[in-house]
Amino acid sequence: MKKEICNIAAEILLDIKCVNFSPKKLFKLTSGKVSPVYCDCRRIISFPKERKQLINFGIKQIKQKFDIKKIDSIAGGETAGIPFASFLAENLNLPMIYIRKEKKKFGRNSQIEGLIRKSEKILLVEDLMTDGGSKLNFLDAVDRTGAKTKAIFVIFNYGIIKKHFRFKKKNIDVIYLTTWKYILEAAFKKKILSINEIKIIEKFLEDLGVKN
Repeated sequence: MKKEICNIAAEILLDIKCVNFSPKKLFKLTSGKVSPVYCDCRRIISFPKERKQLINFGIKQIKQKFDIKKIDSIAGGETAGIPFASFLAENLNLPMIYIRKEKKKFGRNSQIEGLIRKSEKILLVEDLMTDGGSKLNFLDAVDRTGAKTKAIFVIFNYGIIKKHFRFKKKNIDVIYLTTWKYILEAAFKKKILSINEIKIIEKFLEDLGVKN
C-alpha cells in the first residue's frame, strides 16, 4: 500500500502542478539559489478532489504508524502546514493548534495558537520537508510547553530525511506520501521529463543530500 500511495500521490502533485521542472532555465528561489525544480504544495488546497484523496492517504499512513488514540492534537506549522492540519484534524475528530515561526510581539506574545497541554502527544503537520531545518522552531515551541511531538507528517518529503528526524537526542518519526524517487518516475512515465533531464535533476538533488 505504501508504494501505491507514493505513486498515486506523485502523479497527483504533477497533475495539479505542485512540482515544476526547468532543467535549462533554472528557477530562482527566495534564498537566491537557482534550482531545476520548484515545489508548491500550497496549490493542493485549491483542488477539492485531489486534496481529499491526499488527506485520505495521509490518514491511512498515520493510522498505520500509530494508534490514533495516542495522538492528542494536530499542529499546523505556519503557514503552509495550517490548512493540512485543519483537514486532518477535522477528519480525525481531533483538536488542532497552529504554531507561528516566532512569537507574536504583542498581546500574550504567543507562538502557539489554540490549547496545548503539558504531556500531550502532538502530530506536527507541514506541506513538505527538505533538510528539516524549518521544523526546529515548531518543535522547540511544542517542547517548551512540556508537550511532545510524536511525529511529523508532510505531503512531500525530499528524501534528505528518511524515517526519523533527530531533535534533542530523540528520533521523531517522519510520515509522508511521496518522495523525489516517485515524482521523477511519474514525470518520465508521463513524458514530462527526458532521461537526460532526469539526470540533471538527480545530480542537483544528490548535491542537496537527497538519498534514493
